[in-house]
Amino acid sequence: MLTRREHHQQEWHTVTLEELVPADHFLRKIAAILDFSFIYETVKPLYSTIGRPGIDPVVLVKYLLIGYLYGIESERRIEQEIQVNVAYRWFLGLGLQERVPDHSSISQNRRRRFNGEDLFRKLFKQVLFSCMEQGLVGGRLILTDSTHVKRTPRNILCTG
Repeated sequence: MLTRREHHQQEWHTVTLEELVPADHFLRKIAAILDFSFIYETVKPLYSTIGRPGIDPVVLVKYLLIGYLYGIESERRIEQEIQVNVAYRWFLGLGLQERVPDHSSISQNRRRRFNGEDLFRKLFKQVLFSCMEQGLVGGRLILTDSTHVKRTPRNILCTG
């Protein structure tokens, strides 16, 4: 017998992101093990008190970490994936109604805010090495915005 399913896209549900993300999800493991709060103090001198609010630096690092861990090769694609993935939103602390940070804002912050300094690379490496120390990831190949990075002892970080 053929049954046609009616789409219920406009139904209202009372749920939380906490309920929607499985207890054993990989990002939950990372969130439970790693403390990202050190980033705030590290980057504090780089942020201004005037102008429009900037992107939360922990969100910036986590945004790129998602791309790195899940093999998403461009910031534009990371934005698209975060838009539809509840676990990614939960990890970043974004509600279902909140806008995902624009890929160009992430890129500009990554390139300009940390311009001339190795600070962003150090922050990202610190987070990745923490993941490695906890056995969450291993070191093989790095892909960033579709650019292959030659594997050398200096730049071996980790993959998801």
